[in-house]
Amino acid sequence: MISEKVSFKKSKYGYYLIILAAALSALIHVISKPMLENSENMVEINPIVMAFLIYFIGGIFFTPLAKKTNPISKFGKKDWMFMGLIGIAEVAALITYFYGLSTATAINASIFSNSEIIFALVIGMMVFKEKLHIKECIPFSMIIIGMMALPIGNDLYQHGFNLGHIVTGDLLIILSGVLYAIDITFCKYVGDKFDARRVTQIVSFICAGVAISLIIVFEIPMDVDISQLPGIFTMSILGTGLSTLFFLMALKMIGTVRTVLLYSTTAVFGVIFSGVFLAETISTIDIISLGLVLTGIFLLRNKLAGEGYEEEKDKITSNVTPRRKTRKQSMQTPKISYETRIKNEIALQGWISAG
Repeated sequence: MISEKVSFKKSKYGYYLIILAAALSALIHVISKPMLENSENMVEINPIVMAFLIYFIGGIFFTPLAKKTNPISKFGKKDWMFMGLIGIAEVAALITYFYGLSTATAINASIFSNSEIIFALVIGMMVFKEKLHIKECIPFSMIIIGMMALPIGNDLYQHGFNLGHIVTGDLLIILSGVLYAIDITFCKYVGDKFDARRVTQIVSFICAGVAISLIIVFEIPMDVDISQLPGIFTMSILGTGLSTLFFLMALKMIGTVRTVLLYSTTAVFGVIFSGVFLAETISTIDIISLGLVLTGIFLLRNKLAGEGYEEEKDKITSNVTPRRKTRKQSMQTPKISYETRIKNEIALQGWISAG
């Protein structure tokens, strides 16, 4: 009875943490938007400069957290190579996202925020020659329509079917989702070997290094107003750092499926925050798009989080007690699919929520 109460309390805290993580991640869409636009009251920050500051501050934030994890000396040449590739893909994705956000609406950016999950799933199916089942085609189509077709189609309609700045911004944000999916694919080579906090710290500094190199090569001015620093620190520490930690904690408390589903509410928080803090108009199309995406993700939950993995794991742990396991039973481990690894790698790369 006591263990059941403890388990219930732990699950309750897990739900609170993942909802808080989703809300914190959504802040990035809203806080960064005004800094990337031309304004008389605020200095326009170059997207590359913005990316450098976020990664550099994020790396500093994770340094004390990673102190007691894997020492850097344990990383081999292959590990460093993949972390370098992760860093390049990661910073390219965030810079592309910021360039897109500078002309697109924060509402559309929020709706597109789950795109890397879908693109990562598509890459996984292409690599492993997997196919969608018939029952999975409908929710997958719902996500594509809600996340891409409706928002972009609405923007085209609003601008007389001209490929204007806003539509271009939408396409750049979607492209950033493709880059994030490539990033996730690379992550599987280091995600299972090292602690998430250490990987996050190192990759953050690699991203910062790539960004500062671009700043030097292209002679980009570091124009940042002092009044913008609190917002940048908020995005770095709350929007990426604490959001990552809360995601990882929830993952252990309530499992992969529930964590993934609840974390997708980042889009909901992003739309709400955009309407409240940026005074952007939330249209009926936006609500329909959001509804299609969230419903599609819910219906596709087994595919996204590893079909049957959670059920199989629960069945094994509930039917086999530690003291009565046979040798054969102790060797039985639920097979973790590529989709499960994708979601675990997304957990390791918590800063991808910036896109």
